[in-house]
Amino acid sequence: MRPTFIPPQLPRSAKEPPQGAEWIHEPKFDGYRFQIVKNGNQIRMHSRSGAEYSDRLPRMAEWFARLPTRAVVLDGELCLIDATGAANFRRLMAQMRTRSPDETQPVFMVFDLLHQDGVDLRQLQLSERKRDLRRLCRRSRVSLMREIDTFPDGQVLLAHCNYFGFEGVVSKRAAARHVSGTSASWLKIKCPDWMAEHEYRHLLFEGPKKPALSERERELKKKN
Repeated sequence: MRPTFIPPQLPRSAKEPPQGAEWIHEPKFDGYRFQIVKNGNQIRMHSRSGAEYSDRLPRMAEWFARLPTRAVVLDGELCLIDATGAANFRRLMAQMRTRSPDETQPVFMVFDLLHQDGVDLRQLQLSERKRDLRRLCRRSRVSLMREIDTFPDGQVLLAHCNYFGFEGVVSKRAAARHVSGTSASWLKIKCPDWMAEHEYRHLLFEGPKKPALSERERELKKKN
C-alpha cells in the first residue's frame, strides 16, 4: 500500500463517557483535524476534508521528514497550546488564515497510526495501533509532535478536562478497527463549560451578513 490521505474516522456525539474496560478515553484538544502522510522524504499534510496544507507549512514538512520511518500516515489534531495547557482555537485559526503562518507555534497532537512502511494498519485493533504509535513517538525527534495520552476512566477525565478548559473527551473502543466516517466505536463528549463559552462559535465560520433591504429597496428589486 502506498501512503496516501485516508478519510478520517469521526466520533458520534454522546452525553456521558461510556464505562467498561473495553473503552479508552482521550482529552479532546480544540484544533484542526490533521493527517501527516510521509512517503520517503515527501510530506503531505491534510485537513479533515483532505485539503492539503503542505505548501503553506514548508518548515513543518521539513520537520516531519525526519520521522524515523520510511512511510507513515498519522492522524491527529493540529493545535496551538496556550500557557494553561489547553488548546487555543481562535489563535490557531488566526494563524492558519494568514499567508505565512508562524510554524513554531502549532503542535501536532497525534492519536492514531494508520499506515507504516507499506503496511495498512487499519484492520488492527486500536490498542495495537496505539502500541506501534508509541514506539514511533519514542524514537521520533520531531519536537512539535506529541502523543495524546489515554485514560481508563472517562468520567474522571471529563471532570479534569472541564476544569482545565479543554473541549471534551473522546472515548474509543480499544478493540475497534479503523473505519472512515462516523462510527459508534468513537464517542465525543463535550465539556459543559466549554459548550457554554463557545455557544456562538459557529459565527467564526460565517461570513458577514448582508444588511436587510428596506421596503423601498425591495419594491425596486421586484420591478427590476
